Amino acid sequence: MALLNSIDRRGFLKALGSAGAVGALAPGQLLAESGETAAAWQNWSGNQKANPNQLLFPRQESELRQAIVDSVGTLRAFGGSHSFSGVVPTDDTLISLEAMAGLRQQQGELFTWGGGTRLAMASAQAHGQGFSFLNEPDINLQSLAGAIATSTHGTGTKLTSLSGQVEALTLMLPDGESLKLDRNDGDRFLAACCSVGALGIVTDITFRHQPAYRLKEHTWTLPLREAMDFVEKEKDNFRHIEFFAFPLGEQAIVKTMEITDDPHDSAPRADDNDLLETICKIAMHAGWLTPSLQKLVTLFVEDSTFTAPSHVVYGNRRTVRFNEMEYTVPADDGMACLEEICETLRKEDINVFFPIEFRYVGRDDRLLSMFHERDGASLSIHQYFAQDHEPVFKPVEPILRKYRGRPHWGKLHNLGRQELAELYPAFDRFQAVRRELDPQGRMLNPHLMQLFA
Repeated sequence: MALLNSIDRRGFLKALGSAGAVGALAPGQLLAESGETAAAWQNWSGNQKANPNQLLFPRQESELRQAIVDSVGTLRAFGGSHSFSGVVPTDDTLISLEAMAGLRQQQGELFTWGGGTRLAMASAQAHGQGFSFLNEPDINLQSLAGAIATSTHGTGTKLTSLSGQVEALTLMLPDGESLKLDRNDGDRFLAACCSVGALGIVTDITFRHQPAYRLKEHTWTLPLREAMDFVEKEKDNFRHIEFFAFPLGEQAIVKTMEITDDPHDSAPRADDNDLLETICKIAMHAGWLTPSLQKLVTLFVEDSTFTAPSHVVYGNRRTVRFNEMEYTVPADDGMACLEEICETLRKEDINVFFPIEFRYVGRDDRLLSMFHERDGASLSIHQYFAQDHEPVFKPVEPILRKYRGRPHWGKLHNLGRQELAELYPAFDRFQAVRRELDPQGRMLNPHLMQLFA
């Protein structure tokens, strides 16, 4: 995970061994796996699975249209399978646009990508032609269609999510009709830019890129209270700023990124995913060590910088699986919300090693965006995939809701149509478009039925 890229690995393991944490558990216990057989489809963390009647990989729009017209029942599409909520599973027809990836057209700063294009592929190819995405998240394995469907985002008070960067798109409806939409199409376009896949299948997307730029990333640690004060004070003084809060250890890892003219690339980042996996397994089996582990890991994070082309700095390799809940609260309430969450986790002594990721994101006008007409502070709560996430998420979700938090569509939450309609000002406008474009509700699986039906 990105938060451990700057860790002094050798020093940390030596300290861990001296504390007796590793020796307290047998290697077989640390490395044991569930042994479950993979389903026909499952998401990255393994908490969502499906055995559809049809699992299709069309190579072009004519094949996709025929597949849609011939299908029966519920129709769903999946991209990089990085959503933790039940947005994908269906027993009927499941479609991947993986074979419909690549650059379709370029006109100056306007790049049109196939909906199945992975973000990593698009950002690298755009860089090769002298352009960059305005902003990116720190995981770049999502398909572009999936990323905008859930308003996937990076960080930056003046920067929007990927949904907010869309200039135009093509939407194939459940009857096979294709609609080319841009801002001139009003609510149809604004709904399609973040639709949770409830309107149809997005076959291509046009983004306005900017001339290629390089970033300098700075990572260091602070006591949690100091980190909160620093980030709140400095949030508008950096292009990107975020931090990872360790509530039990009361420490934090802070990260900023700025555009730089430095032409020299840093050495490739170290891969510490195996180290993070080990720490998570120790914390899972020996919860009494978790506060010490959170303090210890930050002691060995070096104050460091990393310079490279923007797409290299944004993207991080993550192989340690987790489940996630994320809500976006009004930007001005972000720190108060985080403080209350941290206090709850400490007071109830909840065993969670993964830190809380805190990011600011700029407002947009997309109807179902978490940032619709509101600057946001996004709080991401994680739990190691092999641990039950309910003991963490259950006491935290009411706090996020107390601060008028809007749930990330691809992350776990327990809200239904009535609660969502109160949180999203344009919810009824989106519903009107959905009923118009999918009157039979073919795009609604059980999870989306709960959200919209």
